[in-house]
Amino acid sequence: MVLERYSLVGVVFSLLILAFDLYLLRKHKIDGVTFTRWFIIGIVVCLVSIFPAFLSFIYLVLGTEVLVSAVTVSSFMVLLLLIFYLDYKVNRLNDMLLKLTALVAVEKYRSRRKDKEEEDSNEENAYQSGQV
Repeated sequence: MVLERYSLVGVVFSLLILAFDLYLLRKHKIDGVTFTRWFIIGIVVCLVSIFPAFLSFIYLVLGTEVLVSAVTVSSFMVLLLLIFYLDYKVNRLNDMLLKLTALVAVEKYRSRRKDKEEEDSNEENAYQSGQV
């Protein structure tokens, strides 16, 4: 089975998506849901690139028999890359927000604890000096 040039480009593109997806998962930069979503998208792009006959069913349903032009396919791939990048950035911002929330909670706890210790110390000093 010899792959056409557009099929080869699609396979390489999907393999890049899968490799980058695995890399980000290993580095704990994305969560399991994001990994699964992009893994499935990469597999689907790979299958459609290898077996373009899968698209024949869509052509029949839509009533068209014109193949997708190279410009449309290229635009679709660039769009998928941009969506992947934005999804990664949103996931990263979510992680940063969770860390920031945890830091704020720890600081609030420490501040309240320090205030409570100062209050207890002031009460103890007042009691010792006979003011209470």
